[in-house]
Amino acid sequence: MDATDIVTILAVFLGPIFAVQIQKLLEYSKEHRNKKLSIFHVLMSTRGIKLSAEHVSALNMIDIEFYGKTRFGKHKQSNSEKEVTIAWKLYKDYLNTESQYIDNWDKQATDLFISLLSAMGQDLGYEFDNVQIKKDWYRPISHEHIENSKLKLLQGLVEVLDGEKAIPITIESLSQNKTKNQSDKLSY
Repeated sequence: MDATDIVTILAVFLGPIFAVQIQKLLEYSKEHRNKKLSIFHVLMSTRGIKLSAEHVSALNMIDIEFYGKTRFGKHKQSNSEKEVTIAWKLYKDYLNTESQYIDNWDKQATDLFISLLSAMGQDLGYEFDNVQIKKDWYRPISHEHIENSKLKLLQGLVEVLDGEKAIPITIESLSQNKTKNQSDKLSY
């Protein structure tokens, strides 16, 4: 048996093993990208309704899906993934602060969110400019009215249940009926 025979035998046995491993690597890479895309799609589609549970859930998945790869016990993150996680840390830190100046706070939060989406888009191969991310979305004004109404209702309910406010009751109809009944009695 010469070297050519040994190489042929090794190729016959090891070829399928390498092919399966390469296929698994490709599938893992595709699945990883799809998870990142899913987060990006949710954040882009809910950027007008940032309080939705879906939006918040997607934000909280950034740390996991843009973490990078771990090989042989070592963590390796691409430069674009680092940009995403840095942008997310800045945005998250800002979201977890309170401010007296709501208008300025909201503007800064929006700018940080746009930076996050921009970094994610670059990692995934999208080329959106900041203006497009910030303003190129649709949300019916009715949705905002409904959300504001729900918020007012919940706040009022909490105030009543906490004993901070009472439910106002007006006894107009009883007084009108009483006056009518008294006039009925007088006419007899």
